Amino acid sequence: MSEQVRVNRNVVFAGVANTTNNVEGNMNPDKRYRAWEFEETVLDATNQYTLQLDTNSTIAVGSGGAIFTTHATDNKVATMGLGGVTTLCAQNPVVEFRFQLNDVENVAIFAGLTDSADEGAATMPFALSVATLTSTASDAAGFLFDTDQTLDYWNIVNVKANTDAFTQLASTYTPAAATDVVLRVALDTIGKAYYYYNGVQVGVKANATTAATALIPFFGIKNMSATSHVATLKYVRLWRDM
Repeated sequence: MSEQVRVNRNVVFAGVANTTNNVEGNMNPDKRYRAWEFEETVLDATNQYTLQLDTNSTIAVGSGGAIFTTHATDNKVATMGLGGVTTLCAQNPVVEFRFQLNDVENVAIFAGLTDSADEGAATMPFALSVATLTSTASDAAGFLFDTDQTLDYWNIVNVKANTDAFTQLASTYTPAAATDVVLRVALDTIGKAYYYYNGVQVGVKANATTAATALIPFFGIKNMSATSHVATLKYVRLWRDM
């Protein structure tokens, strides 16, 4: 009889097992795991995070996570590259973001993996105007919401060696104010990207990124009006092979 137990989805610890130690022995993990849950007093912008704050935009630890607040002027950004960690497609990286927005009008959001920890003023790795995608990244993959687009739905985006591509998701994939959303992007060893929205796979892109290019987790918000916008990033999780 095989001594392996294969689980295709998840193991749920219920009842008493949900509140007591329920695993004995060495788990011997083959995945490196890093979680940012923003419980520190001050964000370490020297070694852990690369922040871009336009004018009076801010990112600070607050109730529920890292609070991204844009300046109340059009095209002002608050972005964070989690530059303390880089990963390669050879490590089969998976990154997951949990966050919510205070307002879904006149705003852009990007969450994913990109080749640069630092964005410039007024920019994020991707932007969509009507039906045209542009990028400042050379290699990246993630989710983009941009109200400059014709329809205000989430998009799955990627750029490989400066060639951009996007697919807009259906109208059921629309952010709601003050509501958590969980976005996950997984890359395989050849740079194929898999996209998950609240645990459901919503797209696959072959040749999404250059496999040899190092990537970092990245999250950002861009204001598209004269009213400040706020995103609360509750956690970022990264899994990758040893």
